[in-house]
Amino acid sequence: MMTDEIPGTSVNLGQLEAMVAVIDHGSFTAAADVLQISQPSLSRRIHTLEATLGIRLFLPVGRGRELTAEGRGVVAAARRTLVELAAVEAMSRSARALTTGMLRVTGLPSLVATELPAHLGRFHRAHPGVRVEVTTVDDAEELLEALRVGRADAAIGVIDRAPDDLAVIPLPAQGFAAVLPASAREVGDEEPLTAGDLAGRTLVTVPRGTSIRQLTEEVLRGLEADPPRRITTTQRDSLVPLAVATDGVTVVPEVLALTAPAFGGRSVPLRTPVRRSLGILHRPDELPNPALHGFLDLVRGSALE
Repeated sequence: MMTDEIPGTSVNLGQLEAMVAVIDHGSFTAAADVLQISQPSLSRRIHTLEATLGIRLFLPVGRGRELTAEGRGVVAAARRTLVELAAVEAMSRSARALTTGMLRVTGLPSLVATELPAHLGRFHRAHPGVRVEVTTVDDAEELLEALRVGRADAAIGVIDRAPDDLAVIPLPAQGFAAVLPASAREVGDEEPLTAGDLAGRTLVTVPRGTSIRQLTEEVLRGLEADPPRRITTTQRDSLVPLAVATDGVTVVPEVLALTAPAFGGRSVPLRTPVRRSLGILHRPDELPNPALHGFLDLVRGSALE
């Protein structure tokens, strides 16, 4: 990074290296040898730097060269620049090796809770030095916006209508099931959900515009059922306990339905399978974040297993 003591944008690092090498090694000949360039090439770098800055950096003294007063100020700035560049390169090497860096992942709340942990867990165990930040978004539109404006490096979401400007790594589709209170069925009754199961029950679901709500409405249409009451919540993890507590019904991903017994409920299969297509979305950057690149490689690998 250039400082105020080195104005202009045409100064290059090769010129600064040449100047510092002359100071550190005592002569143009020795500096050229260390930098593995010819002495005329080194001299040209120094003269070009002087012309660019509009000042003399060295004065001949006997057979040697001595820094001018202006040159002493420039060499101090040059050393800081080279040290900062070395630090940046070290951080870049470390990031490429995934010993440091940052990965920001977002997604729909139900997917962050059910599908993302396995992928992030694998990544974190392999690269514990990378800082991971996980957020959630309310809907698909907010998810796409988070990626496009750079608030997230990757996102887990529904990919049925993924836009062309984003890249997608498909994941296994997620199946859905219904949850009823345990008392709603006889022990051992494993029949799929019926319209009779819904009669008189309160539907517990999430707001319109979400994929869970859309799939729930699809199930209701298939059964030609219309529950008389509805409770709407934005907390996906409350769907199962709320449905059981209100003697109601909910339609959730199968992985959430499996928690029903802990709340006094039971998972009930759907007559017609309902699934949503999932995937990891990201910007197809030419120079991606190394941590993102490593995460995507792990996701691709797990998808092939």
